[in-house]
Amino acid sequence: MAVNTICVRKKSPFVEVRMWPKDEEILLAPIIHVTQPGPEYRNIMRRLWRACNYWIKCPKNLQKIYGDIGDTIYNVALILDDIEDLTKVRRGIPAAHMVYGVPLTVQATIHKAILLFQDLIYHLGDSEELADGFIKVGLDLMTGQGVEIYYRDTETCPTFDDFRVVVQGKASYTFMWGVRLLEMFAKTKKINFSNEFWDKIGYFIQVYDDYINLHNPKWATVRVFCDDLDEGKFSYPIIHAIQSHPEDHRLINLLKKRPLDLESKKLFVDIMESFGSFEHSREFLEDLKRGILEEVKKIKLERNLHLERVLDDIFTNLETKIFIDGCD
Repeated sequence: MAVNTICVRKKSPFVEVRMWPKDEEILLAPIIHVTQPGPEYRNIMRRLWRACNYWIKCPKNLQKIYGDIGDTIYNVALILDDIEDLTKVRRGIPAAHMVYGVPLTVQATIHKAILLFQDLIYHLGDSEELADGFIKVGLDLMTGQGVEIYYRDTETCPTFDDFRVVVQGKASYTFMWGVRLLEMFAKTKKINFSNEFWDKIGYFIQVYDDYINLHNPKWATVRVFCDDLDEGKFSYPIIHAIQSHPEDHRLINLLKKRPLDLESKKLFVDIMESFGSFEHSREFLEDLKRGILEEVKKIKLERNLHLERVLDDIFTNLETKIFIDGCD
């Protein structure tokens, strides 16, 4: 049997890692599971990265390598998120930990993250910018996830300012680093994106995901109906509903009883509808979209119709399509 030998370049001699193909198949099975063909899904993050490449112009021969690395980052984060949220279904199939168990699934994500860093060094060299960026995006992601879990498990409804910390870690900074990584592959100068641009993009993706989870009836065809309620998650529409009616404790009391049965979920959604939380979320998304397009105009580059189409497509089809894999 041939041995898969991987070399990691360092300043000192090469470090050789030996792995049998059969071992790799077994150890990374949970990762392979979530990437198998299934119901069509649309990764918002990847679509936005691809749209930004209109400006960056990464060569086609490097786009697939970058795309595979980007997908790996995303899939590893999703698998861990599913474990932490006790998610049962992902992309229309059982979540990885439901099939392979939590221990092997966690092990696979750590293993894949190390292989990912190895791939980045192989293609981009062991630069200080790459290492610092990789560490920072990892810490930002863990901070966002950790803060969200804290509020959920302590049954504490965050403020919108608290929610911003979660969104920045889970979405805004991750997307920012993804585009910078694309620039490193293309060896181009940095595009002068403002921090407001990243914040609004991250907010748009996260609030969009929160909204369709509770309000788009097609969600149940690929996941579980209103599964954010089973997780006890304080999503944007739920925060609005609770904060706007602090004297009404019904929603908090229902979240404490998770997982909820179908009738309890319908009651929860009806209460939110009566509080105007879905209408508020739609208006907020519209404001974010206008703000993002304004930030795009500030970039001293030619107009990017690709990016405008992606944003417009997502928003105008909010009630009729499912764009799975936003942030979660």
